Amino acid sequence: MAEEELTQTGIRVGGWLPAVPTEPDREPQPTAVPRRLRTGPDDAPSPASAGPVDDHAGPTDEPAAGGGADPDGVAAQPVPSPTTGPAPARHSAREGVTGRLAELVGRAAATARVAVGAAPDGPVTRVGVARARRRRRRMVLATVVLIALVLALAYAGRGPESEDGPTVPATLPTETGPAPAPAASPTIVPVTGNPAFPGGPLLSLDQQPVPALVDLTALGARDWIHWGGMGGSSVQRKQTGTGEIADPGGPRLEHAASVSAFAWTDGTPLARQEATRYGVFQRGAGKSFSVGVAGSGDLRTVRLFAGTFSAGARLDVRLSTGGDPAVREVALAAGDRFFEYVIHFRAPRGARLLITWRALTVVGGANEGVTMEALTVS
Repeated sequence: MAEEELTQTGIRVGGWLPAVPTEPDREPQPTAVPRRLRTGPDDAPSPASAGPVDDHAGPTDEPAAGGGADPDGVAAQPVPSPTTGPAPARHSAREGVTGRLAELVGRAAATARVAVGAAPDGPVTRVGVARARRRRRRMVLATVVLIALVLALAYAGRGPESEDGPTVPATLPTETGPAPAPAASPTIVPVTGNPAFPGGPLLSLDQQPVPALVDLTALGARDWIHWGGMGGSSVQRKQTGTGEIADPGGPRLEHAASVSAFAWTDGTPLARQEATRYGVFQRGAGKSFSVGVAGSGDLRTVRLFAGTFSAGARLDVRLSTGGDPAVREVALAAGDRFFEYVIHFRAPRGARLLITWRALTVVGGANEGVTMEALTVS
């Protein structure tokens, strides 16, 4: 008897087997695979992996993988039939509170980053990046403005302070008492000869180097006089002078040997002179020149330009009101010498300053003696 027949009758070599009912042949069904819950578009099964499904397939005698009974007699999990469809999958939530907190914190952080401009809101596009930059720029500008406002308010609250210390009150208490008397200012003799305050008689005599050019208009603000130029008796005066210079005249000789050149622009009878070296002189020992300047009660400055031709001479300056004279002497020496004497004096009205320039001795020549060129008052 064939094995198939023995199986049908329950007879098998080596033992008896239960009879297997005869059922029509069934088409084999595909192996059941556990299905997974779709969580996104990436989890959708591709058409190539799914394969065709036959809705008319009937039941089969062969157990599916994972179903039926195994050789050890353990019952397998039932496999859903094609007619009823797969069993619904279970939708499970995340386990534990930690996971939920992490999800909430992540969402909050992402929202904050979008708010401050650290991350773009939505897909990363050029528009999103530009918006994020504008947000950051506005945040930075607002921060700078706020800091500047705070600093300005703080500085305004402090108020201006002095670098040297606290502010001194505008008015300070003063001590009562007599004010100290002002110190007396010293008497100043102006070089230009401007009038000073009236006072007692004053007389001083100094000597200065002779300049190469003497401007009589500049030095004689009040009056001036120049001798020579058109003969021994010729005289040039300031056209608008005060007439303070008194010249008695007398016999004189003319010379053109002065080391100084004299100039003026306000003279008479010659209105203008660029540079002249003329003057007058007296020949022989004992000969002299005498001139006077009127006093006005103010301080005056007189400049006398004089010289010697191989002679010794003496200058005497005194006030007509009396007092000691001021004297300068020139030792005897050969040759031509010229000097500038500066006299400061103050005399009351009606008094005079008297000047005498005298030759004491001469070397022995024909034209030796004393000379005079000009005199100014300021």
